[in-house]
Amino acid sequence: MKINKSVTAVLMSLMLITPSVFAEEELSNEYTYVDKLFGYASEMYVDESLTKEEIFNMALNKYLEENPDAVLDILKAGFSKIDDYTEFYTPNDYQQYVDSINHTFYGIGVIIQKNSDYVELVRVLKDGDAKAVGMEIGDKIIKVDGVDMKDKTVDEVQNAIVGELGTTVSITVLRGDQELTFTLTRKAVSAATVDYLMLDDNIAYVSVLNFAQTTSQEFADVLEELDKNNVTRIILDLRDNPGGYLISAVEIANMIVPEGIIVQTMYRQSENNVTFYSDLKEAKYKFAVLVNENTASAAEILTGAMQDSGIATVIGETTYGKAVIQEMFTLRDGNAFKITTGRYLTRNGREINHIGLEPDMYIVNTTEAIDVSKYDEIDYSAETRFADVSDNIIPIKERLYVMGYYMSDMGNVFDSELEAAVLDFQISKGLTPTGALDRITMVQIENEFAKTEVTVDNQLYEAYELFGGSREDLIKFLEGEE
Repeated sequence: MKINKSVTAVLMSLMLITPSVFAEEELSNEYTYVDKLFGYASEMYVDESLTKEEIFNMALNKYLEENPDAVLDILKAGFSKIDDYTEFYTPNDYQQYVDSINHTFYGIGVIIQKNSDYVELVRVLKDGDAKAVGMEIGDKIIKVDGVDMKDKTVDEVQNAIVGELGTTVSITVLRGDQELTFTLTRKAVSAATVDYLMLDDNIAYVSVLNFAQTTSQEFADVLEELDKNNVTRIILDLRDNPGGYLISAVEIANMIVPEGIIVQTMYRQSENNVTFYSDLKEAKYKFAVLVNENTASAAEILTGAMQDSGIATVIGETTYGKAVIQEMFTLRDGNAFKITTGRYLTRNGREINHIGLEPDMYIVNTTEAIDVSKYDEIDYSAETRFADVSDNIIPIKERLYVMGYYMSDMGNVFDSELEAAVLDFQISKGLTPTGALDRITMVQIENEFAKTEVTVDNQLYEAYELFGGSREDLIKFLEGEE
């Protein structure tokens, strides 16, 4: 790889400022060792004008001359250490980053976010292979194709996962104390970032996945459909929304937030500061906005504007607290970097970085044991095996599906997928691995199924009740009873 002098100069500058930027305890033992030795050398060398910094520069220059490909590693490392959001991209990395925001990639159908040493799943899309194989929200990605993902950024993990259409990727996740490995096929995932559901004659549920380039137009299209149904009350779900394009959130706010400030952006050079305004004379809708600890960035901008303007009651948990702005810069050689250039304040001037937005109604979702009575009973006398046809196969498939063992057709045929699922279950429970549904296996399936816990969406129920709905009616509607 050819290195131009300007890039080398940037690298040298980074090396020079490192000791003053980071506290001593943040530096590696290796860096401290090199720093001390170069310090000794500068103090003992015959020419007292030679400084430690100059030795650093000479060492780095020689290293890059002998290892020209290392420049990308150094650039990636340097940018990533600035803060949690700054990144350096190769041309391929950059294209994958843009594709990921706009949902134009071939992947497994998940939304991920950094959490401690690993990234974790914050949403599993309904049409991706992750859903099909049983990956779950909260799974921590620890390996991709056998490569350790510890301390990797969201973009690095994303880049490892996506690839060509139809190819496979092996992903190992940590779920609680258990490591699980899945083999998934990359497929085209729905590009839609906005979805909606009519809950009754005047209440709609709208979900925004993230803020892509198309999100504001998708949102406008949804509002048009809701207007046809005379909807004035909207439950807006921004849970697990990691953000995206600031302008997309601003455009949506212009549709629903009454006139006044939407968000105030502040930059290092004050002449670059911009305050975005809404000129909407009268708000048409009342909102209940659902948020949680993974609601971040552009999603917090929209939530803050709605909360401050009084058109929304925010329900859920304290949001992520990312109130900084990144800009992308592309270079002539195809490389690019994203860097934090500014911060923002909410409509009423609130500073929420590392703080988050506090909901108006703090509601936590809970779990409860699954209601077995809502499922068809198992006939323990009707033993079946591969190729059999029996109505008793249906309740078995339902239970194995809920527990994550079976992800295929729900019919009454004992297919090869069910045989594989039964084998997996038998092996995991120490049963004889026959692949057949004998009485002992069916009893064990029922016992394990009864231990299954499901999420109770108290936040959604509270929002529906806020608009005058009944929790019981909503549960029946969502379960298809009405």
